[in-house]
Amino acid sequence: MNISSVSQSSSSYSSSSASDMTSLEKQLESLEKQLKEVAQNKDDAKTKETKTQQLQQQIQQLQLQIAQKQSKAADQTANQQSLNQQGAASKQLEVNMSRNNQALNGTTGNTIDIRI
Repeated sequence: MNISSVSQSSSSYSSSSASDMTSLEKQLESLEKQLKEVAQNKDDAKTKETKTQQLQQQIQQLQLQIAQKQSKAADQTANQQSLNQQGAASKQLEVNMSRNNQALNGTTGNTIDIRI
């Protein structure tokens, strides 16, 4: 069945997504550190304000990217769970159909003794 190929591709997606998240979080930490440095810097007020605004804008963009990746990862997990449930239901259906076919063909191994 194609379910295993979907599972494999989603797990490789998950690992690359986790790597992307780690990278974004490191960038965010770096920008926050730079923001603190700007606040402690001895530049004039206008320069500090400009640098602060630029850094805050970059921080907001990174936070948005992180939120989008987290949302995508949550969707991916939900989709994977749905596929797993569908696969389990499909297997159960196959078992049930096999049992029904055996019963219809009289190959269940059970004997029925009808005496009148």
